[in-house]
Amino acid sequence: MNDKVSRVRRFFRHRQHPVKLLDYSSRNLWLLLIPLSKRLIASHFDLQEWVRTNWVDILSIAGIFAIAILRWLFVSFDIETDGISAKSGLFGMVRTKVYFTQFTTVSFCQKWYIRPFKANKIYIETNAKCIGRQDIVLVLSEKNSDALYSFVSSLSDEKPKITFAPRKSHLFIFSLLFSSALTGTLLFATFMYEAYKVVGLEMERQMFEKVNGEITKIDSKFLKITERIPQAILALGGLVLGGWLISFIATLARHWSFTVSRSDKQFFVKSGVLITRRHIINRSKINYYDLTQTLLMKIFKICSVTLDCAGYGQSRREISALIPITTYEQMNASLKLLVPDLPRPKPEVRTGGESIRRFVFMPIIFCALPPVAIKLLDKFFPNHNTDINALLAIITVPFIWLVIVKTAAAFNTSAGFDRTGCVLNYCSWYQFHKIFLPKENISKIRITRNPFQLLNNTCTLCICTVGLKRRSHLLRYMPYDKVKNMCAREGYRLFE
Repeated sequence: MNDKVSRVRRFFRHRQHPVKLLDYSSRNLWLLLIPLSKRLIASHFDLQEWVRTNWVDILSIAGIFAIAILRWLFVSFDIETDGISAKSGLFGMVRTKVYFTQFTTVSFCQKWYIRPFKANKIYIETNAKCIGRQDIVLVLSEKNSDALYSFVSSLSDEKPKITFAPRKSHLFIFSLLFSSALTGTLLFATFMYEAYKVVGLEMERQMFEKVNGEITKIDSKFLKITERIPQAILALGGLVLGGWLISFIATLARHWSFTVSRSDKQFFVKSGVLITRRHIINRSKINYYDLTQTLLMKIFKICSVTLDCAGYGQSRREISALIPITTYEQMNASLKLLVPDLPRPKPEVRTGGESIRRFVFMPIIFCALPPVAIKLLDKFFPNHNTDINALLAIITVPFIWLVIVKTAAAFNTSAGFDRTGCVLNYCSWYQFHKIFLPKENISKIRITRNPFQLLNNTCTLCICTVGLKRRSHLLRYMPYDKVKNMCAREGYRLFE
């Protein structure tokens, strides 16, 4: 009897948490459950009549659950002396083994809806390019998750000694600056689409009638503001503002209670409120460190530091923050403690004021397109809706801001090398990046010149980094002769 009990315990010890059955079931399973429940209530819980009229849906749901249970039974994992092996797929036909020495990131994610079940979702990632997003994904109990966390943490020779935790006010500013109206709007649109599939067209019509009624009341109270501001502009502004607010709250909740600790071989990152996350990052597998800023952050001398490492911040809508946000002074002090061996050479080749016209040429063309479109509409379609003109005028605003950002970029594009690595300063769209990159992580260097650059003796310096996805850092309008001499000095033979 005891032998049988031990075999059962051993079987479940190597299986995922039963809550994984919800993931294995179809995501749209609830679309069948809701109407079935409504019909059961409508039939006054007459089970015989309910089964007779809905037997096809009931069999479909039973089949979905049966397949989910079958997958759960055949998926197993095992922690071995040199790595983690897992069986996945139907009947456990896919076998995967990840070695501890090749870990880049191990992430432990506990979402709010699986917290009552005391389960964690584990993502194990390496630099291998596998078919899925992560090399191994498991849903484990808290006991097994904590055991795995302790085991992977023990791969370091020392316990974490250095810990950094940003101020709550800094995290608030971080969320304020990094929130994206587009991201929030997409979240809201996704929610509305899923809600539409549940409530149907009639409920949607009733909801919009109620909203339109409230807008009419507000409009009459505030002296007919739609007579001054077109309704399309108000709707667009409300959508963008609502999307930004959703994104702000999501970013703040994701990085609240952020802490990062360092041992000799690993970083330990913890964050989140509704969804708590723990990451163990292999320091030797980090590709580069990125000091990220917007123009406003540069003006107020604040910055954030992110890192590029497979599995951290590359999925699940997460920013790969090492230092979420802080001042220049605190950033320098924190980096010296967290990354004492970080290569930080001085920039030696840079652009200057003479490059401004090259940086702003394309943004100025973008700025000119909406006014030209308005003129053409007024000329060829004089009776068109004037709301379109207002929308085109609004589109011009981000292009004007891009001109300002690119003007600043002309004075903030540079590169420098020393014996340990390189530093790259450049602007990509609206963000400024300062890359600290070890030499061994440079996979390719390329110098390109278009006909215009041949005339003004400039070039584009492209430096590619190793990792799961090859990332290219482009430094445009760099002085060609200086770049050529710098690359030749560092042993990059591009000109023979």
